[in-house]
Amino acid sequence: MSTDLAPILAAPAALYLLWVLYLAVMNLKRAKDAGALRPTALYLGYPVLILGLLVDFLVNVVVFTVILLELPRETLVTSRLKRHIAHGRGWRQRVAHWFCSELLDTFDPSGKHCD
Repeated sequence: MSTDLAPILAAPAALYLLWVLYLAVMNLKRAKDAGALRPTALYLGYPVLILGLLVDFLVNVVVFTVILLELPRETLVTSRLKRHIAHGRGWRQRVAHWFCSELLDTFDPSGKHCD
């Protein structure tokens, strides 16, 4: 494989990894909110949360800068998406809404991750 293709392939992989980590963290949140998160799962979950935050930051700075064709003002993807949904217009708002409605809101225990 050509090294020229590496960034093109890395971006979807990074988005997928971020989504999987998001699903894991939301599942931990759901258990915590239900009072069912045991200490062992809590301690094993901390590295997942930390890795998720790191990947979230990197995806926001690199991948979403390309997707939205703008430099980030926020540190994490969700904050950026919320800004575009609340105050944006046009194609960026539609992209932000798509990510939230298709990939995030459904899996947040509140059902409204981007509100």
